[in-house]
Amino acid sequence: MIKSVVSACIIFASSTAVLAQSHADNGWRFEPEFSVGGGYGVTTLKDEDFDEDETAKKAFALVKFNEYIGLEGGYIDFDESSNEALNFDPSGATLALLLEAPITQRFSVYAKGGQLWWDGEVSLNTDLVDANTDFDGDETFWGLGAKFQLAEHLDLRVEYERFNFEIEQDEVNVLQSNALDMDVDYASVNLQYTF
Repeated sequence: MIKSVVSACIIFASSTAVLAQSHADNGWRFEPEFSVGGGYGVTTLKDEDFDEDETAKKAFALVKFNEYIGLEGGYIDFDESSNEALNFDPSGATLALLLEAPITQRFSVYAKGGQLWWDGEVSLNTDLVDANTDFDGDETFWGLGAKFQLAEHLDLRVEYERFNFEIEQDEVNVLQSNALDMDVDYASVNLQYTF
């Protein structure tokens, strides 16, 4: 999966380079801007033990170096997911490279890829056992999105991101009979304010 994400980012970067050539007057000049935003969306979590839809909230800050390249940091609070006996409640911080391709003055598309540092509480509540354990990890993630300008400093972002949470079986121990390997799809609507 990492290879396909890297390949997609390279292709996207190449296409933005071609687009930059067509805007010779703007070029790749250093034109920094700073934005903050927040969003709300739906997560779909599927693996052998979990299969459910939840919600998630996020906040982010973005530094754009020019019209095409930016660095985004964020925080995501995923809702608690559960199966018959196990509850998993993760949240995490992200850092991603964002590559944007302006289509018109008010509309652009973008791709991003980076790292998620997460922690979460796993709890087992049955008649025989009541246990809580904290776990953490770091995984790569990627995303695709579209940005619409609503006002001079306000944009609407619609995006899809793919995260993964892995906890080895020896870490889970008595809480679970096998390892946890959960892919989480996150579709969100976000407002972004640019200073």
